[in-house]
Amino acid sequence: MPHATRSAWFATWYANGADSAADRAVSHPASLGVGADLIGFGGGQPAAESYPVEALERAFSRAILDHGRDVLPYGSTQGLPSLRELVAERLAQRGIDVTADNVIITTGSLQGLHLVGRITLDHGDTIVTEAPTFMGALTTWEQQQPRYLSVPVDEHGMVLDVLEEALEASPVRPRFVYLLPTFQNPSGVSMTMKRRERLLEIAREHDLLIVEDDPYGEFWFDEGAERTQPLRSLPGAEEHVIYLGTFSKILAPGIRLAYAVAPPHMINALLRAKRGVDFHTDTLLQQAVVHLVCDGDFDLEAHVAAGRGLYKARRDAMLDALEATFSSDTRWTRPGGGFFLWIDLPDGVSGDAVAAAAMAEGVSVFPGPIFYPNHDGGSSGLRLSYSNASPERIREGIQRLKRGVAAVTG
Repeated sequence: MPHATRSAWFATWYANGADSAADRAVSHPASLGVGADLIGFGGGQPAAESYPVEALERAFSRAILDHGRDVLPYGSTQGLPSLRELVAERLAQRGIDVTADNVIITTGSLQGLHLVGRITLDHGDTIVTEAPTFMGALTTWEQQQPRYLSVPVDEHGMVLDVLEEALEASPVRPRFVYLLPTFQNPSGVSMTMKRRERLLEIAREHDLLIVEDDPYGEFWFDEGAERTQPLRSLPGAEEHVIYLGTFSKILAPGIRLAYAVAPPHMINALLRAKRGVDFHTDTLLQQAVVHLVCDGDFDLEAHVAAGRGLYKARRDAMLDALEATFSSDTRWTRPGGGFFLWIDLPDGVSGDAVAAAAMAEGVSVFPGPIFYPNHDGGSSGLRLSYSNASPERIREGIQRLKRGVAAVTG
């Protein structure tokens, strides 16, 4: 049987939603900056030099030698109590008052998003998202083929006037609102406290669940940014907000360890869903992270603070390079933290074409349309990550990006 025919035959086995442009983009090696002399502005990799390798070696050694026979059997679906207690203690520093009973350990934040979809979504249900939004979240819900009510983002976060109008006009109640209110992926912007408070009011008025994804909230750079509290920390949020956080950004992305904080009445449903996915998150990994956090020779808070300094220098290098290289008809966001910024090219310049041309020049970027759930925006947009390139490579990468733009515009 010819190869082409065989491929078409196998394609009939797949469910609808088993393939997407967003998934193809993030699964390409270039999205992770992989390639000879490729400068990776595409994926959101933490800086490799920030990985606490020596401390992790000690932590894993102690986990296996001291607790191996306890953590190598099947474990609790909710996660090790000692790790959940540590998560609750760290969340208290950001104003989130929870106990270990409210915490579920997940295999990465994407699993948390998947579990939320498993327990809330039927086929064709509606989700509210920002526009643009994190395309990885969209891939976790593809099997339910939801409809998206997308709400624009400005420099202060989700535009709530548009959200309220859309909710009033919608014939169905959305199952939840998904957003990244702090150093958003892909734009880098943060929602103001006034809007956070108003969003909670809207959630109460419309009986809405909010899913707050907060992978970057500890990486603030500028004076005042550290005072932005998570939505989940606000009064009354405990009944309306599922909060997702992660160790993958502050330690290393290969450590697939995250957590969900959910209203008490949703915990059991999320645990039932998780049992059907992986039963429990790697317990050896969980125990190692407990040892890491408790290691007297490793200061996690100092490690995170060092990350802030590292990423701030890279953010500054990218902003300075953009200012020196591009003219005023190109605009970009100025994030106060996180890993990303967003570029709007001049009207009529295709982000898809520029991304392809930039790749030919040796720099990877993500085109804007993949971040729009309804494929109705971002045609001249690009997402750039500064997290995993040195300032010198960032400056060179922006020059390569400029050549890519020139190749498209002539």
